[in-house]
Amino acid sequence: MLYIQLGLAALCPAIVSAVFYWSNKKAGFSKLPRKTKQVVYGVAFGLLAVLSTEFGSQVDGAVISARDAAPLCAGLVFGAPAGVLAGLIGGAWRFFAAIGGEGVYTGLGASLTTILAGTLGAALRKWMFDNKRPYWCYGLATGAVVEVVNMLMVFLINMEDVHTAFALVEKCTLPMVVLNAGAVTLAMLVVSALAGELKKTREKTRYQLAQTFSRWLLLCVVLAFLVSSLFVYVLQTRLAMSDAETMLYLYIEDVRADINDASDNNLLKLTREIRDALDETGDYGEQALSSLLETNNVSEINIIDENGVIIASTTPEYLGFDMASGEQSNEFMALLHGKTELVQRYQPISHNSGVSMKYAGAVLANGGFVQVGYNSGRFQADIGGQVVGLTRNRHVGEEGSMLIANEDLRLVSDPGGHEGMSLDVTGIRLTPDEDTYDVSSGKFGREWQVLTQTVFGESCYVMYGVTEGYYIIGALPKSEVVFGRNMQLYTTVFIEIMVFAALFVLIYFLVKKLVVENIQKVNRSLEEITGGNLNVTVDVRGNEEFVSLSDDINSTVQALKGYIAEAAARIDRELEFAKTIQVSTLPCVFPPYPDRTDIDIHATMDTAKEVGGDFYDFYLLDENRLAFLMADVSGKGISAAMFMMKAKTLIKSFADQESDVSKILTRVNADLCENNEAGMFVTCWMGILDLKTYTVYFANAGHNPPLVRRKDGGFEYFKSRPGFVLAGMEGVRYKSGELKLMPGDEIFLYTDGVTEATDAHDELYGEDRLKAALDKLEGASAKEICLGVKRDVDAFVGETPQFDDMTMLCLRLTP
Repeated sequence: MLYIQLGLAALCPAIVSAVFYWSNKKAGFSKLPRKTKQVVYGVAFGLLAVLSTEFGSQVDGAVISARDAAPLCAGLVFGAPAGVLAGLIGGAWRFFAAIGGEGVYTGLGASLTTILAGTLGAALRKWMFDNKRPYWCYGLATGAVVEVVNMLMVFLINMEDVHTAFALVEKCTLPMVVLNAGAVTLAMLVVSALAGELKKTREKTRYQLAQTFSRWLLLCVVLAFLVSSLFVYVLQTRLAMSDAETMLYLYIEDVRADINDASDNNLLKLTREIRDALDETGDYGEQALSSLLETNNVSEINIIDENGVIIASTTPEYLGFDMASGEQSNEFMALLHGKTELVQRYQPISHNSGVSMKYAGAVLANGGFVQVGYNSGRFQADIGGQVVGLTRNRHVGEEGSMLIANEDLRLVSDPGGHEGMSLDVTGIRLTPDEDTYDVSSGKFGREWQVLTQTVFGESCYVMYGVTEGYYIIGALPKSEVVFGRNMQLYTTVFIEIMVFAALFVLIYFLVKKLVVENIQKVNRSLEEITGGNLNVTVDVRGNEEFVSLSDDINSTVQALKGYIAEAAARIDRELEFAKTIQVSTLPCVFPPYPDRTDIDIHATMDTAKEVGGDFYDFYLLDENRLAFLMADVSGKGISAAMFMMKAKTLIKSFADQESDVSKILTRVNADLCENNEAGMFVTCWMGILDLKTYTVYFANAGHNPPLVRRKDGGFEYFKSRPGFVLAGMEGVRYKSGELKLMPGDEIFLYTDGVTEATDAHDELYGEDRLKAALDKLEGASAKEICLGVKRDVDAFVGETPQFDDMTMLCLRLTP
């Protein structure tokens, strides 16, 4: 039930986030001012933090809940003000809840963390994510970092009670991180899904530099954290084991030293008394030695001369034994070379390795030395009283204990008062087997090794040492060893998380400020440059690299401007030459036929570029026939000019061969359609004037209708059904028509560059304005008519640049 309750609490931020996101799409809520909506968001998520506190799980003075997720969601998803407000509401409630007895131990730290959660979410959204909702992975990381701060707060505020604080941290860390980080992540995923962002991320997209960098930086930080945490865990585990081993060893050595000191002092005291008695009497006889043996309750007395040979002994078989002949006995030869006293540990003797003795020696006044020894029974009797209870008040660390067992593995000293009982009562098993027991020496083979055993029902690390026939055993609870390790591990990992998070934010900001923003400035300048504004100067000088980049770009642009200017000048010269050639192909001498008084003809061509696609032409086919035409090639510039030249040449050539205008245009169309891969075409109006009958035989290939003015009348559009454009389709046949004129009549031809001239308001000059301008020029010559129309068009368009060629031709039959 508890897990269901906590799980529902973790779902609440996602549900509330989804509701607010959906509401923001509705007209009523979306129209609210931004400040009002931020207050609504903040209060709602603040109340959600309050509910999380009230329905959380109380554990030993702490409250496990998804409280911190609410202000984080408010700040990261909906805006900085909302996050701060929600954090203040949730933090204040948690503080007063602690005063009321709810989660008292962690109250202050938890309330500060909730306020921090809202502030952190607000700060990240505003300064790190530029007031945009971040990806869900940042929500996951931020939620985890906030809970790490929460746990560190528990440590810092409760430093005087480390054990209790750490016990709470161990219990609360994982559920708090999972609940809060999971709740924030789920809320951000839900909102992203509603916004359709998850589908976009599955598609192949190009991320901005800051996004790509932050993703890789986050990955590197997480990997570095995992590697360092693993290293810290292994290191702390080894250090804890090493500390436990060292502690056990030192405690065992301390007890061993106490036992050895007690045994050595007692035997040495008896040896001195026996030496003094022998020096006083000088009697080394069997009876004297036996008397001293019985009086002092020792096991053996040996007299050794200046050569190291036993000359008297309570054990007859030792007589004549050379002390230098055995490793154990040779140690006493030091008494013949300046040393006055010597105590040896309990061990097998050189004369018979199956017998163990403890010896002490002292130099005699008459030369040589006396050796006094304990056998196992006498040795145990001598020190048994001192060993019993020796470790009752000794502890290893805080909860560990020291025990002493004899060779029969019976306790002789135990803090629990189990002396005389088998060692098995403690749970420690030192049962000899083929792996751990040396049959030849009769000793366990794991002396000084750390073993894991259960001592009085608790898992412990156990170490033992052997001295004077006793097993000194140290036991240290695993929980105590692990506590030190875990505390070091948790604090180190928490601090690492804080350091890595701070480094991530710092590096992100540095890269964003020093690299990304400068690149964006450079890109904005480059966009203007590529857009054609070569007067832009790149001026990004935050560091040496960008200074160099800016200077290089500026130098490149300056060089480019030079190349463009040079190329433009060359092109201008070439275009000017091309224009001269193009103009030279058109009739440009007016009046063209000064000896004829029956016609007045004039034409003008103003190209939008240096060369154009419009053209006009007129020429006498014979004395009584005048051919004249107006044409417009699709497009402008060099390509249109070249196509114009071809079309003009073909028309002129076929006009010399044909008298029928329709046949002329039909043959021109056929030739122009051949190899017309560019898909260009020509509109053309062509007429042949019979000067005897004043009849115009004409054909129209998709061109504008001419305007005709009768004598003493106004201009009118002469509209007829036009044919298809030249070069537009193969096999087209054109039809001719007739136009009857009289002396005094006028005909005006033009291209669409005249009627489609545009002013600053995108208004066309139009056919009506053209007719009106022509009507105002009544009685004017052909030249005056062309020039008058051009002036009227220029006055209409004003400063607006010309975008199409304007060509006009006026033919007037003089009375």
